[in-house]
Amino acid sequence: MLISELLKKKREGYNLTGEEIRYFIRGLINNYVSDIQAAAFLTSACIHGLNRDETAAMTFAMRDSGMKFDFSDIKLPKIDKHSTGGVGDKISLLLVPICMSAGIAVPMISGRGLGHTGGTVDKLESIDGFNMQLDYDECRKLLLQNNAFMTSQTPQIAPADGILYHIRDVTGNVESVGLITASIMSKKLVEDLDGLVIDMKTGNGAFMQDIDEAKQLAESMLDVALDIGLKMRIIFSSMEQPLGYAIGNWLEIEETIESLKGNISPDIEELSLKLADSMVLASGINNKIDDIHAKNKEILKSGQAYKNFLKMVESQGGNLEISRNNFLNTPKFEIKSDVDGYVSQVDTINVGIVGIMLGAGRQNVYDKIDYAAGIQLRKKIGDKVSKDETIAVLYASDSTKFADAAELLKFCIVITENDEILIPKLIIDDWYN
Repeated sequence: MLISELLKKKREGYNLTGEEIRYFIRGLINNYVSDIQAAAFLTSACIHGLNRDETAAMTFAMRDSGMKFDFSDIKLPKIDKHSTGGVGDKISLLLVPICMSAGIAVPMISGRGLGHTGGTVDKLESIDGFNMQLDYDECRKLLLQNNAFMTSQTPQIAPADGILYHIRDVTGNVESVGLITASIMSKKLVEDLDGLVIDMKTGNGAFMQDIDEAKQLAESMLDVALDIGLKMRIIFSSMEQPLGYAIGNWLEIEETIESLKGNISPDIEELSLKLADSMVLASGINNKIDDIHAKNKEILKSGQAYKNFLKMVESQGGNLEISRNNFLNTPKFEIKSDVDGYVSQVDTINVGIVGIMLGAGRQNVYDKIDYAAGIQLRKKIGDKVSKDETIAVLYASDSTKFADAAELLKFCIVITENDEILIPKLIIDDWYN
């Protein structure tokens, strides 16, 4: 089999066989497929698409390109959650501690910030000493000890995805339903899961801004789950405004802690519990949604989830007190409203970009994250605003970044005189196989 013939076949719009796709992925790992050839394949895949069989074959080949976990001796159902990316999305940080007491095990491999969206890995690494580079034995130990672990993707986990993702990024081949499906699912299927919940973001702050595109991706992921016999639930949630009030790594850790202590914004509570309920439903241990919801809410409200969060941080080497001291005197800049009125709209994608401008994310692969940087919003859509009232506070170790960031953020928060504001519905839909 020649790689050049395989590339020609896909370029001309023909579907590849499973063996051809497996050969291509093996070539990536064994260095007989060049980056140029990979780019040619990805471009053809974006133009012509991948059908269901191609998508499944690519997912499984990428999964099998590296190590796989074996948690078959762990008795609890193993359920994970993946978010397609949002602004201020710290939900995993609450979700895992809730689920630690909900009768399921959560082996969670998380990602770093991507584009305008934040990453769970970066947030947890803002905690001094928190280990997000766990090896297999450490993952097993924590899953047995805590019913959960949170770690990052290592070079040993789905390495073909790491190679292809970089090439997709620099060649403009990110927006492909088949390629996105294979990228997400290959990493999750490494975890030896019994079920998977997807938080499918849509709206102006999401990668899939159009609901129809989001549903197309959801259908593709459900097809792969069906092919392998994996229980999956997909929650469609709105990213028309940031989740909660904090955007930025340490700022979101602080908001998580306050939320777990009981000072929680309604949107964070609603989505955290919806996803926790969905994870328990996917496990099959209970199908009575009212009972599941009541138990998860009690775990959150009683302080048990907060205790679980502290246990997880300590178990993975983190020290919250040192972190608090590290960020105690971070320079800040208040943004005030020029008018009276009501918040009618938030340009969420550009709020995320403001966070990057401040240093909370990376503008290129060589950038070092400023864990202290970010935005503390003071208002949500529908809130009343008075002239000269603070609507947001910027944080950054480098105060010279405030001027440009403040100028953009002011345009992101739209204030109108009309008090009849349509507040976006957070939970849009719920699919399952």
